[in-house]
Amino acid sequence: MVIYNKHLSGGLLLWVSLGILFCLFSSTEAEKWEPRKYVNLSPFREWRSAYECILNETNPCQAKYKLNMTGVVVVPQEEVAEYCGAGCAEHVKVVLQCIHEVKRDFWFGNKAPVKFINESITTGCSTTTRINTTSYTNSANSMKNYKILSVPLMLVLFMIIFNI
Repeated sequence: MVIYNKHLSGGLLLWVSLGILFCLFSSTEAEKWEPRKYVNLSPFREWRSAYECILNETNPCQAKYKLNMTGVVVVPQEEVAEYCGAGCAEHVKVVLQCIHEVKRDFWFGNKAPVKFINESITTGCSTTTRINTTSYTNSANSMKNYKILSVPLMLVLFMIIFNI
């Protein structure tokens, strides 16, 4: 009876493992790409879903026009009409909308939020001027850094004035 239970539990483990593998690998191609089905889950899942949005390859834009984790989109003025007219700008906006839906506080490698990239592309396409998102500066962060540095500075001044 003991030998029978060992074989039964080993077989059960095998069938459960195979069932889990089947569930993991049986999703369709559309299900694999659609990261919005994981909205409102853990922060790790939000970041992963945002990354999956960026991996969207549904539009055959040139590699230099595709959005990546750095957040850098550079389109020279001569190529803006092609970028905006060929659907690359719309594709990037769809990717940005997907990112916004899965992680509202997402920022790229250049610290630019989704809103900045979106506004840069919209402005560039509407005015046919150069699109460049490499030099994002956040005034809120600079004020935060200023406040952080002001406390030690005030402490040093206090110590000098009162000879402590």
